[in-house]
Amino acid sequence: MNSQKIQFLRFHQSRNWQYLAKVAVLAFAYALTAKIAVSIPGVNKLATCVWPPAGIAQAAILLFGRRVWPGIALGVFFYETINLKVSLTLATISAFCACLQALCAFTLLQKLKFRPSLYRLIDVVNLVFCGAVVATQINCTLGTLRLCVTGLVDWSEYWHIRWNWYLGDTLGVLIFTPLLLIIYNHQQAPSPSPDTGFQTIANRIGAGICLLLLVTVSWVVYHSKSESDLSGYPLEYLPFPLVIWATIQFGQGGAVLASFIVSTIAIWGGSQGGGPFIAKAENINQAILFLQAFMSVIVVTSLLLAATVAERASAEDSLRQSEIKYRELVEYANSIILKLDTEGNITFFNEFAQKFFGYDEKEIIGKNAVGTIIPQRDTAGNDLAAKLRDILQNPEQYMRNENESIRRSGERVWVSWANKPLFDAAGKFAGMLTIGTDITDRRRAEMALYKLNEELEFRVKERTNALNDTLSALRVQQEQSERLLLNILPEEIANRLKRGDSTIADTFADVTVLFADIVGFTQLSSLVSPTQLVALLNDIFSTFDNLAERHGLEKIKTIGDAYMVVGGLPIPRQDHAEAIAEMALDMQEAITDFSNLHNQDFSIRIGINTGPVVAGVIGIKKFIYDLWGDTVNTASRMESHGLPGCIQVTETTYQQLLEKYSFENRGAIEVKGKGEMTTYLLKCRKWL
Repeated sequence: MNSQKIQFLRFHQSRNWQYLAKVAVLAFAYALTAKIAVSIPGVNKLATCVWPPAGIAQAAILLFGRRVWPGIALGVFFYETINLKVSLTLATISAFCACLQALCAFTLLQKLKFRPSLYRLIDVVNLVFCGAVVATQINCTLGTLRLCVTGLVDWSEYWHIRWNWYLGDTLGVLIFTPLLLIIYNHQQAPSPSPDTGFQTIANRIGAGICLLLLVTVSWVVYHSKSESDLSGYPLEYLPFPLVIWATIQFGQGGAVLASFIVSTIAIWGGSQGGGPFIAKAENINQAILFLQAFMSVIVVTSLLLAATVAERASAEDSLRQSEIKYRELVEYANSIILKLDTEGNITFFNEFAQKFFGYDEKEIIGKNAVGTIIPQRDTAGNDLAAKLRDILQNPEQYMRNENESIRRSGERVWVSWANKPLFDAAGKFAGMLTIGTDITDRRRAEMALYKLNEELEFRVKERTNALNDTLSALRVQQEQSERLLLNILPEEIANRLKRGDSTIADTFADVTVLFADIVGFTQLSSLVSPTQLVALLNDIFSTFDNLAERHGLEKIKTIGDAYMVVGGLPIPRQDHAEAIAEMALDMQEAITDFSNLHNQDFSIRIGINTGPVVAGVIGIKKFIYDLWGDTVNTASRMESHGLPGCIQVTETTYQQLLEKYSFENRGAIEVKGKGEMTTYLLKCRKWL
């Protein structure tokens, strides 16, 4: 086994182990946080104020994709069977509901181009709406329905339990999903540029102070007992300024961490009977509702504020970088840069332009470009003043232009201008920013080559005309050759020969072959001249050729007064038998018309058979495309053993056509080389 294959196997195994590790960690985290959530004192298993597993499951799907859904299912399954001791069936249903909720949120967010970094305001809005409001409807609806159907809870409690379940999942998503997304993206993000020692110390001190104040204030507020003197005041809003401080100072990380700390302390305090919500509520359910509403406001507010701050900082940074790049471009660019107002007056003239044209900025600003850097007319007599007016009136049509310019010394130079129209706040054209490049040397070289090009063009034109005459003659010969080849061979076969295929032999499993013979034509040959005979035969076979082309069939050959055509090759088709049947009926009508036209009593004998054939090209100098096989021989026997004016088909062809055409059973006849065969006479189409 070579080294590349070994490395591939190791990499594949490594990927598998990484996937299994993610699934295992997700399952363990789901089950553990579920156990912790329901073990909080004072919180019922069916009315948890926050359900962390919902947020963990959604974060895992968003970070690692749909493939980790088995981790969610295993976490739910283990928690339900081990902790709640429910049946395997109920645990499986619960696992399905949890996976469906996470996958639904993932699908919605993917369609909305969600970015897990949460740097954009739209991403926070989408996460709150799709992940916390819409997707969480699934598990609470189906889960509560499962509890009622199985008799674990009474139907009268459906909406109450569903509401508590929904709020728990919603808060789990709002608190834990952003926290995990920010932590993961912070670890994956490249390290920022190092700050100075003073900045690092200041940032750490600020973070420590903020964390200490946040924990202290939250602990005091949410652990105060109802009998405390402070319980009557709206103390629950005291942590808000600290959360906003953390959000503005430390961005998304500070927002989610501050929200997590406040929410954790508030939940723990509420479970211990403390906090302002217990004191103000009439019962535990109302207290939980107050707590959930409060935490939702904190989390959503901090996330939206963090995203807004991040977008504004990003926009300011982009604007600052653009301004720096623009200033560097203008100040140090090795090009002519100037601005013109709507009248053609110069409002900006960079340093390079001053050196190039020989004007100081004070001398040129405010003056019209015509008469200073652009002459009234160029050496060819063109009106450059009129051209500049046209450029300013139709700036979209002159994104680039070249014209003769003039320096202060009077020297004529050529400049290539790249123009960008400028608009004011109302969208009205306000002037032109134009960047010029000196192309004087190029233009002089072009003028030097112009005369030489004229001489060369004359000679080239002579030779081109000669070549065109030769090519035209060759093209005519090629077209004649191709038409001749297409008259001999099918187009598909001719193309294969032109591509270089030396041997063409194909097997076709199902085609329909038709042989036709003009009855009495041999006797007629002794009564008319050869010229008349050939003319008659040519008229008949030309009519047959047109019918074959109309029905999409392939003419194979003519032998004397016999005609052979096939359907289903070289390009296979499903309705080959039906096409041959239509061809046969049209051939009978054509012979009848031909007889009436020439006052001759002509009739045609037709034989048809369906089956496999071998087709190929034979010959070296005179190509012929022919068919071989028992199907061909049998079709020929159907014609030779048929009746004048009749269409005789085999059993195989009859079976393919009996639904659309009327037949007469001829019975069993003796066929040379085949013995007795049951044949049918095709009469007409069935009109439905």
